[in-house]
Amino acid sequence: MAKGKILVVDDEIYIVHILDFSLGMEGYEVLTALDGEQALEKAHAEHPDLIVLDIMMPKLDGYETCKMLKADPATKEIPVI
Repeated sequence: MAKGKILVVDDEIYIVHILDFSLGMEGYEVLTALDGEQALEKAHAEHPDLIVLDIMMPKLDGYETCKMLKADPATKEIPVI
C-alpha cells in the first residue's frame, strides 16, 4: 500500500523521471504532469496528498497554477512545494 499520492509537475521530463523513480522507491504513488494545465486536471481527478510544482513551465507557470489550485475549494487544502 502506498504511503501517499504525490503529483510531480515539471516540463523537464528527466526531472519528472528522477522524482517518479525516487518517490516510488520510497513507497509513494506518483502522478506526473508536464505543465500547469495537466497539473490542474490531475489534481481535480486524483486528489493527491502533495503537489511538487515547478515554477517555469509552458502554458501556465507554477505561480499561476498554484493560485488556481488555492482558489478552488476542491484543491485548496493540498500542500504545494
